[in-house]
Amino acid sequence: MTSIDDFKHDVKSIGDKQLADLDTEERLRYFIQEAAEDREERIEWLTETAPTKQYEATDLEYTDGIKRYSFLSLQARHGLQTLYQAITEREADRDRYMAVMLLNGVLERLSQGHFTVDEYGNAEIPGSWPDDYGPQYAPDTSTLATKYRELWEDVPAELLLEGDDRSGTSEQFPHLAALGLMAYAEDYSGFDDVDIDRIPPEFVRAELQLAKMVVHFHTRFHGWRIFAEKYLDVTLDEFLAIIRPPEAADSPLDPFARPHGVPAVDEELCENTLSYYRDYLEAYQSLREEYADRAGMERPDAPLDLDDRAEAFAQAIGEAGVEQY
Repeated sequence: MTSIDDFKHDVKSIGDKQLADLDTEERLRYFIQEAAEDREERIEWLTETAPTKQYEATDLEYTDGIKRYSFLSLQARHGLQTLYQAITEREADRDRYMAVMLLNGVLERLSQGHFTVDEYGNAEIPGSWPDDYGPQYAPDTSTLATKYRELWEDVPAELLLEGDDRSGTSEQFPHLAALGLMAYAEDYSGFDDVDIDRIPPEFVRAELQLAKMVVHFHTRFHGWRIFAEKYLDVTLDEFLAIIRPPEAADSPLDPFARPHGVPAVDEELCENTLSYYRDYLEAYQSLREEYADRAGMERPDAPLDLDDRAEAFAQAIGEAGVEQY
């Protein structure tokens, strides 16, 4: 094989016989060089001097169909898996904000009302509460983080990166304290360039994002199911099983053998997921309207018909195939 440095001379200096004798890899390297210089005439010359061969092949319509449906199967599995994981992440966001709001409520009761957080996230904190995190954090965040850390000292659990000293100023607690204040609505009334005086609290935004993911998951799941059953006359599980990703090897000695921890997607998982989040599907329209009201926007014109969405998605796949999906 000739080295790549030997290909740097002009293609025109090579005769037809020499070009015809090039092996495939050499010819492809010439092609790359000429294509990079946009030399169409020389590219045509490389093509014209390439050897011609005759092949026998399995029915191309059949083999193309295998490629098309394998591609769609992989895309369906990846899309549903991604949405399922997004749902669990949005649920974790919602639960985090709920947890810190509950924690703030407990602190308020324990302090007998001396500690409060209003609907804008502004905290009234007793002056006797210590502040161990210094000026690099906002005062409310720093003091609340210190209080969270003090409460953690009595919890029968250990942080993985905490070390031996449970009373140390771990960086997890300022982050948790910031969440504890951001969960509430923020006050934007002091900014003239903002049309609205408030934005929804992070807790509300997280819940709405969860609802949106569930609606999207519903559309994609039923869309792919309709496509498999109506256009291919197979079940969704059969369609998804065309391409199966390799399973990560379980190892009792390696806790990171399955880093994602997401179960394999199938029809049962999808049905169970939608059943579990059924309330979000039913409440989505009212959540959209409530969000519009909070943000000072016009309400949506018409309610969503999720069945129509799924049908339209399936039809689009059937008509467009690989080109679009």
